[in-house]
Amino acid sequence: MTQRRKRWLAALAAIVLVPVAVLYALLASSLPRRNGAAELPGLSATVEVELDVHAVPRLRGASLEDALSALGFMHAQERFFQMDLTRRSAAGELAALVGPRALPADRAQRPYELRRRAAAWLARLPAEHRGWLEAYVRGVNAGLSDSRAAPPEYLLLRERPKPWTAEDSLLVAYAVCTMLSENQRYEKPLAVMRAALPAAVYAFLTPSTTRFDRPVVFPRDDRSGGYVPMAIPDARVLDLRELRAPDSDRRVVDSPLAVPGSNQWAAGASRSARGDALLANDPHLQLKLPNTFYRAELYWPGHAVRGAGIPGLPGILIGASGTLAWGATVSYADQSDWIVVEVDEHDAGRYRTAEGLARFGTATYEIAVAGVADPERLEVRTTQWGPVLDSDGLGRPLVLEATWLADGGMSLDVLELMRADSVARGLAVVSRWAGPSLNWMLADSHGAIGWGFNGPVPRRSGFDGSVPEPRSDGTRRWSGFVPLPSVGPHAQVLFTANQRTLPHDEAVTLSRLWMRPLRARRIDELLDANARFTESDFLAMQLDTRAQGYEPIRDLVREVVPAGEVDAGLAWARRTAETWNGYAEADTAGFRLMQGFYRVLLERALAPLLAPVFEADPSFVYRWPLADEPLLRILEERPPHMLTADYADWPAFFRAALIATLKRLAEEDGGLSTSWGRANRLDVAHPFANVPVLGGRLRLPAHEQSGSMVSLRVAAPSYGAALRMIVSPAHPESGFLQMPGGQSGHLLSRHLADLHADWANGAPTPFLAGPTEWRFRLVGDPSASR
Repeated sequence: MTQRRKRWLAALAAIVLVPVAVLYALLASSLPRRNGAAELPGLSATVEVELDVHAVPRLRGASLEDALSALGFMHAQERFFQMDLTRRSAAGELAALVGPRALPADRAQRPYELRRRAAAWLARLPAEHRGWLEAYVRGVNAGLSDSRAAPPEYLLLRERPKPWTAEDSLLVAYAVCTMLSENQRYEKPLAVMRAALPAAVYAFLTPSTTRFDRPVVFPRDDRSGGYVPMAIPDARVLDLRELRAPDSDRRVVDSPLAVPGSNQWAAGASRSARGDALLANDPHLQLKLPNTFYRAELYWPGHAVRGAGIPGLPGILIGASGTLAWGATVSYADQSDWIVVEVDEHDAGRYRTAEGLARFGTATYEIAVAGVADPERLEVRTTQWGPVLDSDGLGRPLVLEATWLADGGMSLDVLELMRADSVARGLAVVSRWAGPSLNWMLADSHGAIGWGFNGPVPRRSGFDGSVPEPRSDGTRRWSGFVPLPSVGPHAQVLFTANQRTLPHDEAVTLSRLWMRPLRARRIDELLDANARFTESDFLAMQLDTRAQGYEPIRDLVREVVPAGEVDAGLAWARRTAETWNGYAEADTAGFRLMQGFYRVLLERALAPLLAPVFEADPSFVYRWPLADEPLLRILEERPPHMLTADYADWPAFFRAALIATLKRLAEEDGGLSTSWGRANRLDVAHPFANVPVLGGRLRLPAHEQSGSMVSLRVAAPSYGAALRMIVSPAHPESGFLQMPGGQSGHLLSRHLADLHADWANGAPTPFLAGPTEWRFRLVGDPSASR
């Protein structure tokens, strides 16, 4: 090669590499602090920060306020962009950062006026809670100021981060609340179902009990807590024999959604191998990079609190002190109702109220958009109950009434769990906390365990809250709040998994919508299997892949396909069903077949019953969490009048459904015999995963996963356990705390995903932070750092 050519190539390399190196240096300059000292105004004394090899911090302060300030500092250093996205998403201000593509989300969110509500909430906070929040905010802004450059995302977006405020943390709390409050999403579609279907068909398709129910509280002689098989509508109500199945090129009946869930259970002293109390909790959420949670340990005189919290909020949400451990699952208590606004048929500008006709108001919002000079104007109709936010399948305007939108409907009382020293005191904290209704599982250092609900949950007069209802005649209203259940501290085993937790007649005061109880049933089964448990036993339970509820599907495959079947695909289905062991294991195809067949059966068996609904609302999709129950009732009874003219008899229906299943599976990646793990590969990426050069490292490994939506090891491509915790408050050194991803959200950090392998492989990551790798100080007086 000639000298000239070498010089030319060197120059070209410089042209390419120098800008990359400069960009890298800019991005790297905002990496979190690992040594030295940083100023944090307002501290009463210097805070010592120690970090282990995974950047899990131990924060040692002279007071709880100082520890919370240090936590804010760490959140800002590791996760500020995530925090910014959360506050902006809640407030409907995302487009001001990322541009026009966020406008649909901002338009939907802005009318909730959560920033205004956050300011009102802040004004009524008790002085102590406000002090905790302000200490945290000081830490966040100190952590942001301490970086030599803005977090990398802002450099790429050509924006600057805005300081954090106390209202911003309350916006994060609102975001958590709306993420965990799901009932209104199910209730809106029910309006058209109830209007279009005979009452018996509507009831059959929306059961609130199932054969798999396992409530926490139940009558001595009925472990299901009130399950009664749903009556199948008779031929006088519904007769499909002369009809054809609905013809649609889209899925009109969907399997139960992947919605926020969780598992939790606890064993008291008599059921623990050491004679103490053990608690397990694994909240299920949409998986993200960075993770929803951030691990931390807070120390102040007389107290040590470890676990995980949410960046943007002070404190530990799930974790343990030296005296109490606590975990949470979504309860699905009904805290909201859609109000149907009845528009005057003679004047579209007016609507009916209990006092007569009233005129709609108008609220106008300006939405700033990055890169656009003029803000977008959004006009929303308003009523005496609030803004019109949506419409139902019948085209009627809807207003949302929700406890968290009311004055006093949110509080920070949950932070007091960090100072509670017993199950009894923890249950008292839980009972008064106003926020998204959760099941709380508690275990204390004395060996006691307990379970409790938080609220508020409204008491309804004149309606049950299951479907949108008008309020124009004054007979439907909220009248106070219902008493909240609890158990403890003398129970020996307790568990929840988003199922109905009370006997049916008591549960209806809280809700009539509950998630599939298959995971709860499996927990109950495994807790019954052993007399005493260790942390390792509980971890094995969290990783259990048993797929309960699919036994009828397996039996149906064997019924449909006789021994000696000549069709190769059907013969494969029979062999697969016969050898399937009942688990959702990554290296086998059995569960993939069962789930595929279940989905086709659900769609084909229930869609004909819903034909009037599809006619009334062509966009309708049936999603009911307990859809298993009507399907299984049909499979059991096989009523002739519920079979359309497309099939000669039920065996013909089942065979056609299985053939359709095999066709779908064959068309998927890898073909018919693809393993469940290959179909269930993890798919989780950072919002900037498509950025050139950086993007390749901003995805979690796409590994094949065991587990399913009905297993204790909940696993879907982008959904699963956001953490797994097992701990005894008396012996935290023996506990485990796994987390997908890592501690940091920084694009260049080595801690972006370094905790992930343990989570993926089920390795027992210690609950406590490991030996110190780095240390630095946070000082309130700048002269102390000299």
